[in-house]
Amino acid sequence: MFIKKIKTSLLFVFFILSTGCAHKNPLTDFQFQTMMAPPYVLASWYRISEPNKPIRIYIEGDGHSFDAYNRPTANPTPKSTFLRDIAAQDPNPNVAYLGRPCQYLQTNTCTQDDWTCGRFSPQIVNSMEQSVLQLSKKGQTQEIILIGYSGGAQIAGLIAVRHPQLINRIITIAGVLDQQAWTTHHNDTPLNKSLNLKDYKDVFQQIPQTHFIGKKDKVVPNYLTENFVDDKKNIITVKKADHQKGYDSVLKQIYRLN
Repeated sequence: MFIKKIKTSLLFVFFILSTGCAHKNPLTDFQFQTMMAPPYVLASWYRISEPNKPIRIYIEGDGHSFDAYNRPTANPTPKSTFLRDIAAQDPNPNVAYLGRPCQYLQTNTCTQDDWTCGRFSPQIVNSMEQSVLQLSKKGQTQEIILIGYSGGAQIAGLIAVRHPQLINRIITIAGVLDQQAWTTHHNDTPLNKSLNLKDYKDVFQQIPQTHFIGKKDKVVPNYLTENFVDDKKNIITVKKADHQKGYDSVLKQIYRLN
């Protein structure tokens, strides 16, 4: 039964990335692999050309969790290739892109909670953690750079505080660092089945980190990052950027950070 579910999931991911109504996948030079990270199966793409050197792992945002009417969707797979584009252009030798649970691949274990109130739940974070460690093992390295976009920053942070000895640096792009403050700002329903990085801030602030924020970002307003990050030198404001556009000017800087 489990194998049947995996086969169905694989058909789903290839359908998503090949149909005309979907965005073309930019990770053409990367190898696709499903990550068995119970209770989920995650989609990952990676390019490893120099084993034993640090691996840079891009963690996707919340994806298409809600529709235009703020109703939960049936499928949280991102419609945008924003983060995949950034990962695809990364010139470093070891690069991976990691989707969130139930993005690209959906099995019977997926429920709506996984991309709504429980998007940062312990089992979601555990699954993402397993996948990050598998990618690290594949790269034959214990040096990891995590790059989290939007809600992926929360996931990256929660993984980083569990393994600070493995994390060379955490980089966030338009990142949600305090999910409770974020939902309060938008007057959204609290994510009552989720963890919050703020509860582990003492460990998090000891990890080398750089946060890129868009001055025009209305999804994750600048003050949320500024209030969370103690050392303001770690924040880089991109004047022409919003939540998803305008970061081209800092890509070289992102790629140089290690």
